Amino acid sequence: MLKTIAKIIFFVTILIVSLQILFAQPNYIKMQISPLNRTTIFFDELPTDFNSYLSQDKTILSIVVNNANSKVRSDSVVSDGIIKKVELKKFSNHLEFNLYLKSPRGFTITPLEFSRALLIEVFDWNSLTPAEDNYRMGQLSINNNLAVARNYFKKSFDESIANAGYFLGYLYLKANMPQLALETLEKAEKLGCNIPDIYAALAQTYYLFNDKKNYEKYKNQFYAVQKDVSFKFIEIIPELKDSILKEYSNIFEITEEKVPDTTSPKVDAAKKVTPIVIKETPTENKTERFSIVEKVLIFLVASILVTTILLISLYLKWKKEKRLLEIKQKFETELVRQRRKSISNKIAAETYKKAEEATKTEKATEKYSEQTLNPEIKNLAEQIIDSKRAEVNKEKNDLEKITTKSAKIPPRIEVAMQIQKEQAELIKRKIDKLEVAEIPLEKEKLEELAKNLGINKTSLLAKKNIEAIESNKELHKKLFEKFFPKRDE
Repeated sequence: MLKTIAKIIFFVTILIVSLQILFAQPNYIKMQISPLNRTTIFFDELPTDFNSYLSQDKTILSIVVNNANSKVRSDSVVSDGIIKKVELKKFSNHLEFNLYLKSPRGFTITPLEFSRALLIEVFDWNSLTPAEDNYRMGQLSINNNLAVARNYFKKSFDESIANAGYFLGYLYLKANMPQLALETLEKAEKLGCNIPDIYAALAQTYYLFNDKKNYEKYKNQFYAVQKDVSFKFIEIIPELKDSILKEYSNIFEITEEKVPDTTSPKVDAAKKVTPIVIKETPTENKTERFSIVEKVLIFLVASILVTTILLISLYLKWKKEKRLLEIKQKFETELVRQRRKSISNKIAAETYKKAEEATKTEKATEKYSEQTLNPEIKNLAEQIIDSKRAEVNKEKNDLEKITTKSAKIPPRIEVAMQIQKEQAELIKRKIDKLEVAEIPLEKEKLEELAKNLGINKTSLLAKKNIEAIESNKELHKKLFEKFFPKRDE
């Protein structure tokens, strides 16, 4: 039962985690314009799925963040700079940010991992210096190729572009090169980097060196600038080191050929080559990634799959347990049957043994009786017992007759008669219990037994003499002639 509950909890957990991953939505927090050519949009989680669209006149920049949510349906900020206004519109499955520009501009969108924000900067491609151009190319490359981005940022930072130093230090820290990251970030701070995430990057770097003092210092500086925004330590991935440090020298050569030196008076502004921008497509072509119906269908399909797997698992477990239960019941039934059979055999053996022992005892008793008892003594004992029984019965009858005839009997006689009656009953019970096998063979013991039973010794001797006379014909004849002499005729 516990295993089944554990499986159910496991599958439900997988379902919940899968749905959270599938429908995880960054939530909009706020947006700000600072400095005048930069808009920063903050979320509780860093958005990874977003698209940008530039109007044909290049004065409206639309950014669509898919699978994002907002507590407010709309929001806006305004300024007097190149970015006049930024508006937020909430849709069912995405957020749309529209930046209204005073004049046509190019733009870059760079994720800020520490503050979980999107950094949107607008600029005039035609007025960029080579160092600034490398910085913008690094921003465009950071979402696609970290090695290319590092090379652009390094070249720009070598020419004292402070913000390029932040992104270069961020890449070093991400690839687990804290010493190189610390040197780069400290230099960028001194050059005047105005991206607040540099303080978060320095705080994490000092934390890795176990420098709590500087960690607290830069953490507090970050919160002083971003009052209602928190930062999280970024994930360090050592495997990125090789790919980030890879050299692409030929790219710099191509870039240098394409980007003209705007400081040279020989270059005609009309002949300048415009660098690459992200996209220039109408805002009407925006498409939604997942509609509400599609999300519901995905949720239902995932739920059905997980439920099916769970039901199949439970069915197989039930089938296995049922089979084991049947085997167990069959075994228990057979065990009970064998036990009963064993008990029956044991009882039969004990009964047979007792019967055999009883038979042997009876045979031994009969043999003993036949061997030890003299027929004459046996007959005499039986006669004594019969005689005594007759006497007891006679005395009992006499007492009953006396009691019947005499209505009034003196108390003493009545007590004596009662005692005599009880003695007669006691003697009778003793005689009834007496077995032939218990009669002793010795004369002395036989006389003692007769005395205990209350048998008169004189009457027994007389009876014995009478029987002896009857058996002796000569003596019988002499006595007869003595007491009955012949008469003379």
